[in-house]
Amino acid sequence: MERWGPLAIRLRLRLRSVKGAVVDTIALLNSGYETVVPELLVPERLARDLGLYPSIPAGAEVREYALADGSRRRLIRIPDAVEVSAVTDDRVVGPVKASIVIAEGAEEPLISDKLSDALGIVALAIGEGLWCFRDEIGRRVRRTALPG
Repeated sequence: MERWGPLAIRLRLRLRSVKGAVVDTIALLNSGYETVVPELLVPERLARDLGLYPSIPAGAEVREYALADGSRRRLIRIPDAVEVSAVTDDRVVGPVKASIVIAEGAEEPLISDKLSDALGIVALAIGEGLWCFRDEIGRRVRRTALPG
């Protein structure tokens, strides 16, 4: 096992909220997080940093979601709340408009399937943390973003 343990795919994202706040964060790519439109699930602390919680913008909705483990949880969904860009050492891809889903107890942000698609992210080896942008297939392999 490597120093960081299992890697998965994590990317550095730059988020600009409808409130004007800009926050850089690292988020986990989650192909099992299936959505109809681009979404980013965030912990309450990140929603606070974005100015989206606890004072929730108009248009927000509380919905019950089915999670991958079969459990159900009530989450706060704010449509089109952020512009998301993927930030690497050599380029920025985006911004892409996305909805925010605020989840009590979440430990890290999760990138939905549709947000991944909109940013052109292609998983090459999920368990090894290898990925690329769609326009780099066969030419470039990127590694997961590590904290710090």
